[in-house]
Amino acid sequence: MSTKLLTLGLIGFVGVACFLMSSKASTFPPRAPQQKAGPATTYPISSQTPGAPNPDVTQANIADNICMVGWSTSSVRPPTSVNSRIKRQTMQAYGFMDSPTHYELDHLISLQNGGCPDCVENLWPEAYGDADHPMTQVERANWNKSNPGSTDVLPGALEKDTVENHIHDEICFDVPNAKMSSLKRKHPPTVSITLQRGQEILETDWYACYLNMMDGNKPCE
Repeated sequence: MSTKLLTLGLIGFVGVACFLMSSKASTFPPRAPQQKAGPATTYPISSQTPGAPNPDVTQANIADNICMVGWSTSSVRPPTSVNSRIKRQTMQAYGFMDSPTHYELDHLISLQNGGCPDCVENLWPEAYGDADHPMTQVERANWNKSNPGSTDVLPGALEKDTVENHIHDEICFDVPNAKMSSLKRKHPPTVSITLQRGQEILETDWYACYLNMMDGNKPCE
């Protein structure tokens, strides 16, 4: 074999080896597919935060917990020390290097909808603003008040909160004397969905539900 061919072969081998090493070194799985209703950045990394239900909450007992008047998420919410540790852990895993105040440690399946309180696979650092508009919770709330209906900043943690409340009210729609969220008057539920279906909506495409709510209060089903 000529020296030239041997050199080219070695270069090709090194290139392939470097590619494989860089692929293995990557710790960030692909984000949510673009066929969803919103941009990929509005969702967690699905393989890293797939969501996890609370096994203590079932369709058979929702009248005794999430739909019961007097029940509160504080009864199952982990202590601040635990949440702070998980927030640092998930921010590092997601590669977020800016201020933790720009993110809410959010349950993908929210607690009021039977989500696991302290499962890392159910928790992710959800931005209040977006990559081009980092905001704290207060800054986003003030921006929303000053720019009602604007889409200049992608929906984030506060907008997902409204979806969580609406899903809760749909889950509890047919439960007699059920506890309803503070959002009921603005976005009243019109259909009944199962606990499992509500959790699926939050796991797969909460933003699609948000768009329905903003479009004449269409149901999320």
